[in-house]
Amino acid sequence: MIKRILLALDLDIDTPIATHYAINLAKEFEASLTGLAVVDTRNINQKAGVGGIDSIYYADMFRKKMTDEARQQAGKLLDKFDKIVMESGLKYSTRMAEGVPYQRIIDDMKYHDLLVIGRESHFFYNRPESETDTLAEIVKKSSVPTLVIPESYRVPIDRVLIAHDGSMASARAIQWFVQLQPYGKDITIDVVNVCRSKKEIDIEKAMLKLHLVADFLKAHDYKDINQQVLDSEGSNAEVINNYVQEVKSDTVILGAHAVSAVRRLAFGSTTHDMVQSCPVPLFLSH
Repeated sequence: MIKRILLALDLDIDTPIATHYAINLAKEFEASLTGLAVVDTRNINQKAGVGGIDSIYYADMFRKKMTDEARQQAGKLLDKFDKIVMESGLKYSTRMAEGVPYQRIIDDMKYHDLLVIGRESHFFYNRPESETDTLAEIVKKSSVPTLVIPESYRVPIDRVLIAHDGSMASARAIQWFVQLQPYGKDITIDVVNVCRSKKEIDIEKAMLKLHLVADFLKAHDYKDINQQVLDSEGSNAEVINNYVQEVKSDTVILGAHAVSAVRRLAFGSTTHDMVQSCPVPLFLSH
């Protein structure tokens, strides 16, 4: 059951839509909503830099200017959140934090049931177009699931797709979904597995994974469940997204995989591609 929802506020185009999603969920469960804005002091310090003795003064001034600007942006986001949520009549609170964004968000997630966030969120308010690894780090290291919201607004949620590959990450995502019941139980659920092999034994293994998930869902009183092995051409994300469009899913449940990349720890390829391209919200757990 959902009783506390955390909404991460950013300057991206997805945040207003994520706000509406969070408000709808909070109303459904009579839950409280927390709006969090984070001043990214790590990136500010990196951009300010440190040079020779003569440049320390100017670096400090530049750092102060950037920090003040970021605080102003954070304040505007919280003011806007305050106005929107106040009109909804929900219980809510606002928080401004400073530091490394993913760390501050994860700290607050410890005391919430769900994080709602826009998929283009970067949290570097001074340069909102700059790419950061914030979202990937949040999903990998958080203690609760993340609902990633795209640019489109879809309610009500009537049909959910579970992409299950048999991994622990996938199993945890399903378990969290069942425990929180974000859309109730009167929904249609499509459980799919992407199987590239044409061997009968591999297809049977894929079907077994789907049957196990379906049995688990039925044990929790979900009734309308479909199972499908997908073997279309294209990347895993393309195959899943095509099926989302075909059956008109409203949300995708996905286990988030992380791998070591050259630059930093980042999403696994399928998770990354789904975050970038999925046309509906993603319910993610690592």
